[in-house]
Amino acid sequence: MTKYQRFIPLFTALAIWFLAEFVLWSPQFFYIILILEILLVVLSVRYLNNHSKKYWLLFIIFPVLFLLSFSFYAAIVISNFWIQLIYLLITIFIFLYLRDFYYYSLHLLGTEAETKWGTKLDNLLISGSFLIAFATAAVLFHLSAFITWPLYLSLTILAIISWLLFVQFRPLKSQKDWPVGGLSLINALILTEFAWVFSLLPLNFNILALFLAIIYYLGLMILRLDNSHSLNRRTLKLPLVLTIIAILLLFLTARWL
Repeated sequence: MTKYQRFIPLFTALAIWFLAEFVLWSPQFFYIILILEILLVVLSVRYLNNHSKKYWLLFIIFPVLFLLSFSFYAAIVISNFWIQLIYLLITIFIFLYLRDFYYYSLHLLGTEAETKWGTKLDNLLISGSFLIAFATAAVLFHLSAFITWPLYLSLTILAIISWLLFVQFRPLKSQKDWPVGGLSLINALILTEFAWVFSLLPLNFNILALFLAIIYYLGLMILRLDNSHSLNRRTLKLPLVLTIIAILLLFLTARWL
């Protein structure tokens, strides 16, 4: 099996792209195809793991959430150009993640190669999690205008996904003190409260989702600073100022509905 493991990332990514394109021709199979794609991703992570890495189930969080969030985001997008771009984005991120995980899992714990690929995975999770936060928030903000379900249901879904986006970094941290509860849970609840506030604003759902993704990124930076034992007023000042500036610029330039 090891001989062919390196082909799994490419095969899985191409299979997901093919299945996504099939949905355009037969949208009635959307949920069935989505379940097949998720199963394919989970099995890929399972067989790429060399059994020396603990918490391998946590490694399925990122690809599954990326696949789910952008599949639903593609479903609410009208332009075929953007749909194809989203499918390409899913394919690229799934391939990069599985490739990096394969090489990360291949090497022994503590080796230079494992550290190298662990860093690549960590960087991919940072950028990809920002995109997941955006896509998830965009879908929930958009659907709330068309589906008459309680707001607390959307907020609950967002809180769970936010918590998972923070927790997914746990197996990559050598210090093994990355919070699963505590600060991660607090950040998820704060993000949910911001989502409730943003939902009251008469702005495009993409703008609201971008607000929330920026807040998520700030929360992630706080977690990373705390994990490296360098969380203080001086280190927090720059990301906090940049976050405030970004939100103010978006708020002042956005078109109100």
